Amino acid sequence: MKKLATGAAIGLGMLLVTAAPAAAEGYVYTGKWYNTAAACEKAWADAHGGGGGTSLGHECRRNSVGVYELWAYQL
Repeated sequence: MKKLATGAAIGLGMLLVTAAPAAAEGYVYTGKWYNTAAACEKAWADAHGGGGGTSLGHECRRNSVGVYELWAYQL
């Protein structure tokens, strides 16, 4: 039981460490993911009227599963 609790604590700690840089930068996960970076970028552009200005305020980050998560900048 002690090993299980230790493993859970270490796992949670690693999750927090990997999430901390994203939170520190001011980006939040939108809950949307895409199979390609191009699809992620297109979804952002479509959601914000396309064209100029959509290159700022978001990131398409590839995760460990191989999909691209859409992260948006939040003040």
